[in-house]
Amino acid sequence: MKSTIEIRELASNASHNITSRLVWHTALKDQAGIAQSLADGKDIQEIHGLGDAALFDEFFCFLDQLGINPLAMKLKPKKKQRETGINFLTVFLIYVMRIVSGFPHFWNIQPVLLQSQPLMHLVGFNAREIREGTSERGLRGQAKVKKQASDQGNIAVDAAPAGDLAADTAVAISAVATGSDENTVEAHDNDKIRGPICPQFISSFISNILASALESFFNAVIKILASNSLFPKKVHALMDSSEIQSTERCVGCGKVSKEKAPELRLRDKRIRKVWETVFGFKIWVVWDAVSKLPLAMRFTTIEVADVTMAREVVQQAIDNLGDKSRIVSIAFDRGFIDGKFMWWLHHDAGITFYVPARQNLHVYEDAISCLASAIRQTRECERKIGRGQNSSTVIDRWEVAGVEGLTSAGFYGEKGSGSHENSNSFKPNPINAVVVLADPYKANNPDSATMVILTNGDVKEPLRTYDGYDQRSEIENSLFREAKRAWFIQRPPKNTMDSFRAHVYLTILVMALTTAFQMWMDKQDKFERLGKETGIRKFRERIRQENGSKFIVFDGFKYAIFDAYEIPILCGRRVLMPRGVPEVIEKNDILKKYGALRV
Repeated sequence: MKSTIEIRELASNASHNITSRLVWHTALKDQAGIAQSLADGKDIQEIHGLGDAALFDEFFCFLDQLGINPLAMKLKPKKKQRETGINFLTVFLIYVMRIVSGFPHFWNIQPVLLQSQPLMHLVGFNAREIREGTSERGLRGQAKVKKQASDQGNIAVDAAPAGDLAADTAVAISAVATGSDENTVEAHDNDKIRGPICPQFISSFISNILASALESFFNAVIKILASNSLFPKKVHALMDSSEIQSTERCVGCGKVSKEKAPELRLRDKRIRKVWETVFGFKIWVVWDAVSKLPLAMRFTTIEVADVTMAREVVQQAIDNLGDKSRIVSIAFDRGFIDGKFMWWLHHDAGITFYVPARQNLHVYEDAISCLASAIRQTRECERKIGRGQNSSTVIDRWEVAGVEGLTSAGFYGEKGSGSHENSNSFKPNPINAVVVLADPYKANNPDSATMVILTNGDVKEPLRTYDGYDQRSEIENSLFREAKRAWFIQRPPKNTMDSFRAHVYLTILVMALTTAFQMWMDKQDKFERLGKETGIRKFRERIRQENGSKFIVFDGFKYAIFDAYEIPILCGRRVLMPRGVPEVIEKNDILKKYGALRV
């Protein structure tokens, strides 16, 4: 059974995620400064309730204004064992809440979202439905599931699934058959609020969305973002793939054996290869580092080679941008090296590519051997490390060399690599390269191999080619790592391929929509400062909530977020029960909390 403290911690973490992902970003956060100003008696310039429902309401208004909601209705699964009166858009919006809230496990939505009256009111349920549920079938199904679970001894289900759930028992028992590690749900009895629907109901809907519907929905949303000028006119795209790992018991997952990093075996005093089998799926994403938005995406099982989906996903990105923006360059990693694909980018798509050569390619050795006649370019930049008296200045140095017209990449052409390269009539297509002689990475790793970047672009200024490829790490750090660690992209509602696919597509898309929402809000605020009518003020006035537990305080272009009880304490008043129990919280305690006073 989840304790009250655990549920409060889940709610607090969810509230923090919602605030950081949906809050106004035109202002600069200054928590300590504004806390000190309030303590010093300064007047409050502007204050807004910052309840989770308020933020979601504004976000949902943004989705509706873009026309996302009608598209989402097309995701509704066509086949169900029993029709329900619950609108699919409601289920979709609740799942969007789950992703934005950043729950580590799908089943956390029961106590935090489904039993939250403000949030459930927001998606259309009335007070009676939230308190008593939308159907009595959930109670009957719950009792039956509990009895069978008790008999089997290997499944636990939330105490109060309340929704109109088709085949309640079958869904729960199937969790045992599929072996989902997410389907072990800790019980939480709440006599006051059941919630309008149960997690299994949402899970069954989301997991049954067709793959074709997900792809169409994803591409349609990206086209809408492009039509609203959220991408730059000239896009310098990045492409990469990432593994979405599952357990071996996942239904429909792929598997691949790969070599681990070499481990030194002291017994034999030699380095041995260590192999491991990984289960799961793989995604391909074309991404724009400027807007932080995806352009296209593909999903399949983990054993599929990187280059298999490369051309398809790039063509989809071109189609999604339409005539609003244009991909002028794309950077990708060694796994995508393929002569046919690279020639298609150059000859048919007209896109400049940047890719590091593998060391076993002839063109790699050829580029290094031509350094004597290469075009060299250097750069130095100062940066500070450390803080205060411990700070110091270091100088980063780059030295690169551009080599033009290499003909040793026989694979680079319409036919790719093959026996035709041995023909006397074969004429290789020239390709350019940039040899990285020095950079900060090589300075820290002197034993690392020299990097050679292949490109079809001009290398008269080789540092531009280096910078074009160097930003490729952005997609790994800002998208894939963030999606796995903070957005829990590897935690679907069920341990099946269909559930993974739906969860992955929706997670990447919601990440994009929250980014677009922040950009859109920034534009609305700028227009309002110029005296233009945007309608956003009307939205904000409508969604302020009297029972919000957090408030955002503005002071010029700075803002801070406080719990409700902290503001009167900072203003010099006592709060006898600040967190629901008698306790003494002083002004200095809050100032220390936010760093305005040293501990």
